[in-house]
Amino acid sequence: MAEAELGWPEEDLVPGVVLYQPVVNIQTFLIDHWFKSVCPSWSALDSPTNPYRRLTEELWHTSPPVFHALQSISAASLVQRLPHVIKDTARQAPRDAIEAIEKEFVDFFTGSRPKFPTELLLSLFCMSSSMCWMESRQLGQQFVRQARAVLKKLEGWTLDSKTQELLDFFNGCLVYEEMLRSVVSEEEIDFEHMLSWPEPVAPRPLLTAVSHPWTGVSSDVLRLFGKATALCRRSRTRWRHNVGTSYRILEGAMKDIEEARKVEAALHSVNVPPLPPYGQQHADYDTERARALHYLSEAYRLCALLQLYETFPDLSSKTPKDTDGSDAWHSCVTPLALHVVGLLGNVPTGTMSCIQPLLCLCAGSGLRRESKAPLGAGQHGFVLGSTDLNNTTGMPTPVPSESDLHLLGTRDVSDSTFKVLQARQTIMARLDQLEINLPPKPIEVAKQLQRAVWSAYDDEIGLTRRTHWLDVMSYTGLHSIFG
Repeated sequence: MAEAELGWPEEDLVPGVVLYQPVVNIQTFLIDHWFKSVCPSWSALDSPTNPYRRLTEELWHTSPPVFHALQSISAASLVQRLPHVIKDTARQAPRDAIEAIEKEFVDFFTGSRPKFPTELLLSLFCMSSSMCWMESRQLGQQFVRQARAVLKKLEGWTLDSKTQELLDFFNGCLVYEEMLRSVVSEEEIDFEHMLSWPEPVAPRPLLTAVSHPWTGVSSDVLRLFGKATALCRRSRTRWRHNVGTSYRILEGAMKDIEEARKVEAALHSVNVPPLPPYGQQHADYDTERARALHYLSEAYRLCALLQLYETFPDLSSKTPKDTDGSDAWHSCVTPLALHVVGLLGNVPTGTMSCIQPLLCLCAGSGLRRESKAPLGAGQHGFVLGSTDLNNTTGMPTPVPSESDLHLLGTRDVSDSTFKVLQARQTIMARLDQLEINLPPKPIEVAKQLQRAVWSAYDDEIGLTRRTHWLDVMSYTGLHSIFG
């Protein structure tokens, strides 16, 4: 074979030297990429004891569904960054995975393989998470529904303690996946499970949030977040689709408020993992991740409350009753959103990054400006353009000049507006960093949606009408899986 046939231009070849193009086994490459790169970023608490890492190491070479699902999720993580290399494989890998999963699914439900379906559940959750990495609007609902059906069938099984622990793990994975879809799916079935979950009625403190090995954040917190968001979406959908009012509409609205009160009470009763002091080591993750787990768990809890207060302002005893809701928003919603942004600032971008995008969106949804302060120029130029490069968290720290401070002191710019502008910049900078660390397509959608929400807010300054961020998401079609 001539050297030119190996892929190098003839003019680049050295006479008398035969060059051999290295041959890469794409399947081996993708499996290796899964363990080295995908699993650490896809799992909030990756370690040798991470069930996904441990089980896939045991099963990938013997289980067709796991083998093909790992290739699919790995190819999906690379398709935007290596389109010419991986494009064809990224198209074929999901097809192979779906074929293997369907066979395993049928075998399980027909009883021809009466064993705990570890391989099937592993494969389904890999696929449900990664479809949006190739096409941002693919929500992977079919895989979540299949996983739900499998876990439902397992409810009557008698299991030993080790297998029961594995079942609890997969049930927690389902809660996380359903929670993500409660935010974006337009189909009732994808969030009705969150709406049907009963809130405990025991006195406070009610729940001690135990971290989940995959998501980090407790399944109890995520379930409450999902239910809160589902209630908000149901409410906003009702008002969007009904221009006028009727007894039926008002009755539904009152039912939503009553359910929201129960979720609010449960959220106030959650004890998130405590904040450990620096230097204190934990069994399977270091102090930095333990502290991040505290901040992110608290952020999810507060973001659930934030969504409730944005949608049902009468819930909070702190919100004064007014005509247009502006006082209620700025006395309750904005301070809560700013507090959540502060919590995110305590977490390095690369720590548990997979569960951060949704928090950015939810915190950003509470950032309304009070006044039409100029953007990108004058006294706020530093807010949108300067960062402290010594900041190790990856979050921007605005650094004003003396002239900027002087302008801020002499011009009619409220302190609240200034803080909101800072927080917006912080949120966008964090999304920029997450776009580098995670598969970029869903983050691109998150950034577009965040800008659209803020644009809608800014158009309403001084008006009584208040657009909800979920309305903006519905109108623009900016949907993806933000986690």
